[in-house]
Amino acid sequence: MRWAVFGVAVAVAGCAELPDSTTLLAAESAPEGAQQAYFTDYPDKLFFAAAAVCDGPGQSLVQPNANEVRCESLPDPESAAAIILQFDGTVEALPKFVVSFLGQNTSQGYLVTADNYIRVPQRSGGAQQIRFPDLSVKTEMAALLSAAGGRPL
Repeated sequence: MRWAVFGVAVAVAGCAELPDSTTLLAAESAPEGAQQAYFTDYPDKLFFAAAAVCDGPGQSLVQPNANEVRCESLPDPESAAAIILQFDGTVEALPKFVVSFLGQNTSQGYLVTADNYIRVPQRSGGAQQIRFPDLSVKTEMAALLSAAGGRPL
């Protein structure tokens, strides 16, 4: 349901012009499963919409700067326990599902990387990012970026 609301918000907020250039800069190497798109200008409406839908129970919004928005969600207790056991996590800091949008200004436009992963804090310190690339999620993220006015790569 949240993704449907987010999709509608982005579609309404979109309508930006696409870059005229047909030769785009080589995109930064994105993690497997992440999607990237070029925008003509800073996609403030995309970042606003992403932040607006991150208000459910167990969700927290993280905005370390103007170019990054992350929605972090706690999994249900059974899933959290399974993730901790399978990926050598710790119970002191629980795993979180993360959906992030990271932007970067380039000479060809504004490059946004949309990513989703599970962050698992490790017993030994630090955190591991677990990705399960899925074609349907990849397609949905590309459609989302496109609806926001971006040109998916």
